[in-house]
Amino acid sequence: MRILFVIVMLFGWLGSVQAETRYIVDQAKLPMRSGQSTAHAIVRMLPSGTAVKVLGQSETGYTHIRISSGKEGWILSRYLMKEPAARSRLIEAEKELSKLHKLEQTKQALENERAQLESDNKQLQNDLARIRKTAANAVAVADENDALKVKAARAEQAFESLQLETRDIRNGAQQRWFMLGGGAILLGILLGLILPRLKFRRKDRWERY
Repeated sequence: MRILFVIVMLFGWLGSVQAETRYIVDQAKLPMRSGQSTAHAIVRMLPSGTAVKVLGQSETGYTHIRISSGKEGWILSRYLMKEPAARSRLIEAEKELSKLHKLEQTKQALENERAQLESDNKQLQNDLARIRKTAANAVAVADENDALKVKAARAEQAFESLQLETRDIRNGAQQRWFMLGGGAILLGILLGLILPRLKFRRKDRWERY
């Protein structure tokens, strides 16, 4: 029973160890071997900061691990850390800083674009106001032109009426002058016919006396 209990506890501990993630210490490269001693062949050289899955540990100071490619091996436990290596954290920090810098640049570009859009919008509003004012002036000018056209038409009608009236007056005057001239001619003819007779009668009267 005691052996069975130890076996159950061992498997329970191994199960809890499998959920952990460890990192290779901050050195250049470390060997992952096929067994739990330096006599075993090196399966892979793992760079600093490589994340590995812990499959189990032994009393010999080695830890059974699996890398992202699925290959398994053993590595000295002292080469494993619970936190990423400083170099890896620095690289990640630089990546985050680069992202922040890009975000700042994007933010600045968006602010510049927003300022440009506001300026364009203001210019469009000014143009619209000017167009509305021009349109209003155009309507006023059109109304004024219509009024002038009406006045011109009335003036033209008045001028035509005046021309007709003047023509009638001229025609009437010509007729009167023609009648007066004809009357004068007729009077002259009558006088030419009457006066000699009067003179002749007077002469006869004087001869009688």
